[in-house]
Amino acid sequence: MDDPNPLVGTWMLVAIRAIAPDGSINPEAYGPSPVGRLTYTADGHMTVLFAQGDRPPLSHTPASPFQLEAVPRPERAQAFSSFSAYAGTYTLAGNTVTHHVAIASIPNRTGTDLVRILSLEGDRLTLKTPPSANSTHVELIWQRLS
Repeated sequence: MDDPNPLVGTWMLVAIRAIAPDGSINPEAYGPSPVGRLTYTADGHMTVLFAQGDRPPLSHTPASPFQLEAVPRPERAQAFSSFSAYAGTYTLAGNTVTHHVAIASIPNRTGTDLVRILSLEGDRLTLKTPPSANSTHVELIWQRLS
């Protein structure tokens, strides 16, 4: 009998930390209170959304995304830069999960694979971007929702 997939379910973002090449840690890399959801399904699909928790509202509320041109450009830029989302499928292998991105708020990610190193302790999931000698890597900490 196969072990059940420990990732299946919905997770709430607890924290995002940036770890610099020198080992220093920025515990508020995405602001002091980031928000987000991560869902893994048993049939291999995933969706992740996260944002800075202190995002200001837009000065104009468009009735649909097709009316965003009515919002001033600097506000649209701030809204885009403080939010990230993507969805696709995933594969789990040992202590890594690979997200196969089908759609993303950052267009350059579409069609790519994003590898994350995972650790799971009880209902706490930590996903890390692979470390690099010359760039900052990111650690996202998630709590399973019941």
